[in-house]
Amino acid sequence: MSVACTLGERIFLVCVFLAIGVEFGVDGHSFMFLKGAKKCHDVCPMRYQVVCALDVLDGCLRTFASTCVMRMYNCKYQKDYRIIAERACQLISDDELDRMTI
Repeated sequence: MSVACTLGERIFLVCVFLAIGVEFGVDGHSFMFLKGAKKCHDVCPMRYQVVCALDVLDGCLRTFASTCVMRMYNCKYQKDYRIIAERACQLISDDELDRMTI
């Protein structure tokens, strides 16, 4: 018994497999280009106004050149940094950090 697929049936099967791959991902990665990947800005104004931000998910502090750069980083790396001070993180003392309500 031989089973033959028409071209239309083959195209349909490929579409079904692609849809499954997009929905569930392959090897832990989904096909972002098919799903409509989130567009992140890749340019910020030349304004340099340092901010210290805290990633609320993992508790890491990081200094960014500006709020725009922080937003760009959050988008690109799917982080959740939020500004806690308008200066470099290195300039915040441990005592001052303890008093902050984050």
